[in-house]
Amino acid sequence: MKIAVLGDIHSNHIALEACINHALERKVDEFIFLGDYISDCPYPQRTMRVIYEMMDKYRCHFIRGNREDYMINHRNQPGERWTYSSASGNLLYTYENLTKKDFDFYESIDIQGIYIKEGYPAFRYCHGSLTSSTELLKPENENLESIMLNLDVDLLIGAHTHTQEVMQFGKKKLIHPGSVGIPWYHNGKTQYMILHGTDKGWEEEFFQLEYDVDTVKEEFVSSGIMEKAFYWSKLNLHTLYTGDDYTSPCLQLAKKLCEEGEENVSWPDIPEKYWEMAFQNFIT
Repeated sequence: MKIAVLGDIHSNHIALEACINHALERKVDEFIFLGDYISDCPYPQRTMRVIYEMMDKYRCHFIRGNREDYMINHRNQPGERWTYSSASGNLLYTYENLTKKDFDFYESIDIQGIYIKEGYPAFRYCHGSLTSSTELLKPENENLESIMLNLDVDLLIGAHTHTQEVMQFGKKKLIHPGSVGIPWYHNGKTQYMILHGTDKGWEEEFFQLEYDVDTVKEEFVSSGIMEKAFYWSKLNLHTLYTGDDYTSPCLQLAKKLCEEGEENVSWPDIPEKYWEMAFQNFIT
């Protein structure tokens, strides 16, 4: 029994197709998708087309991530304001390229699931955690040990961290399969995992793959996303080529600079000049 596990695609349909083809060459039996299908990279509709094709052709299991939750919440909260800017332009661009079919799909799936198959131990899977699409199951999370020790199965698979790692808590194991679309480390190679069902239970096999990053870069230009979220897009392109992520620290520095230079300004109203100043502190 072989299950391909893919998470954090972030609209990178080219990396997604590379991972799927690699998994099919290894004759996987099923696919589990851990959410964050969209945002950050261009043309989310192309990623969703791949997802729907997979749904029709193969046995797949889907949950949603925090990015899908952002889109659902934005549609349900007309007062929430996103603007074309490095702060929220990427989210607005993504939102405007989604369809009713996409929203119906996101709303039809949960943030967590359980895999049960005769002859194999059950395991649970989620995007962030079993109760929140935004929770990070990392060592600095003070709830992590309690979550794992109280787990009703011996294996939990999570996404959202964009890293490939295994953590052991007694007999219980937490696995992060890495990010397909905005991968950290490994020089930006796209990442996914195959779970092998054996007589000992489930064993993970991590992959890091080369793919056509230059074409992704061309899509950033042709799609118009650069004009709508310039520095955020530049940060994501840097991650795609290097595996080094500066989005969160750059955002925090831009907010800090904005607070020092402006009055009563908060996200998403961070002028681009502060993004530029923050960006130059991380990438030259």
